[in-house]
Amino acid sequence: MQIVNVSVPHGVRPGTTMQFTTPDGQTYQTTVPPHVTSGGTFAVQVPSAAPQPPVPMGLPLEQPNNPPLHPQPPPLPSQPPLQTSSRHPAFAPRPYQPQQPQQPEFPSPPMAMRQVSLQAVKHAECPICFEKLHVAPCGVFLDESGRRVSPDYYNLEAAREWLRTGNGHCPMTRRPVSAVREVPDLSKDPDGWFEVVDLDGDGKLSRAEAISALKAQLPLDNAALDAALVDPQHTMWRTWDADGSGSIERSELLAPNGLAAYVRRTFEAAQNKTAIPDMRTDKAGWYAYWDEDGSNSLEKEEVVRALIKTLGLSRDQKQVFAMRSTVDAIWPIFDADGSGSIERDEFLRPGDGLADTIIATMQHG
Repeated sequence: MQIVNVSVPHGVRPGTTMQFTTPDGQTYQTTVPPHVTSGGTFAVQVPSAAPQPPVPMGLPLEQPNNPPLHPQPPPLPSQPPLQTSSRHPAFAPRPYQPQQPQQPEFPSPPMAMRQVSLQAVKHAECPICFEKLHVAPCGVFLDESGRRVSPDYYNLEAAREWLRTGNGHCPMTRRPVSAVREVPDLSKDPDGWFEVVDLDGDGKLSRAEAISALKAQLPLDNAALDAALVDPQHTMWRTWDADGSGSIERSELLAPNGLAAYVRRTFEAAQNKTAIPDMRTDKAGWYAYWDEDGSNSLEKEEVVRALIKTLGLSRDQKQVFAMRSTVDAIWPIFDADGSGSIERDEFLRPGDGLADTIIATMQHG
C-alpha cells in the first residue's frame, strides 16, 4: 500500500466525491472528509502499483521500410481500464493525434462552477461576485506567457482579490493564473480591446469572442446579442461582418456601420427594472422577481445569486463565500430529490419554507 496526499480544489466541499490520479498513473475516487475544507489536503491509502519493466520498449509510429533485425517484443501486460467520470474528461486516455492549429482548449469546470458560469453568462455578470460586468472595469486571467486561461470575464477588483487570496488557479478552468489584465475601453483603446478579446490570437474576432466582450462591457440587450451568437445569418452579425468572412477584422471594428457603432446605436438596454422586493415582507414578490423565466422553480445558483444581489454583498468576497456556504448547508433539506431546484410552494411555505429558513439563518448568523 502507498499513501497519497490529495489536494481539495477551490469550491469543493466536504462530502464531495473526487477523482484523482496517483504519481504512478493509477486513478481512484474518494470522498472529501468532513474536516477538510477547500484548498486543504488529506491522505488516502491506495494499493501500490505493480512493478513495471525497468526499460520499456518503444514502438515506432510509422512502419520502417526495412525489416526489423529482431522479432517484435511481446506487448506489455494489459492494465485494467481507468475509471473515468463524465465530469472529469481529462482523466480519460487520449490517442495520439498530429498537432494542428486549433482554438484554445480550456478544461471543463466542475458541475457546480459550470452552473455558476451559466448563470453569470446569462446575465452578463461576474462569475465570482455576480456583479453586473458593465457597471465597473472588468478583467481577464492570464497565465505566465500572458495568454488568457479562460473565455470568461470578471469584475476587475473581484479578479484581483481572487488572485491575491485564492489558490492561484482560474475559478472556471482550474488553469494556473499569474496575472489579471484589465479589459480596455473599446471607445478609448480599440487596438488594446481587440488584443484582449481576440482569445485565440488569430487577428480576428469570432462571433463568440465579440459578443461575450460586448456583453461584459456595455449595457446591451443580452437576448438580442445571444440570438446573433447562435445564428451566423443574423442581420446583426452580417452588418458587423461586412465582408462575410465569418469573423470581424480590425478594419471592420470601428467602421461607420461596424460592430461598436451598431451595438451602441441599436441595442442599448433600458434600465427600467423595478426595485428588488424585500424578502422579509414580500416573499412571493421576491420569488417572482428572481423567477425570470416564469418556471415557478429556482435553481440553487439562482437563489445564491439573488441573495447576494438583494443584500448587496457582491463587493465583499468573505460575505459572498459565507452566503454560498449558508445556502449549501440548508439546501439538501428542501431539495430532497437532488434535482438542484426549489419549487415556489417549497420556498414560500410558512414557518419551515426555504424563505423563512434563510431569513432566520441570516438573523442569527
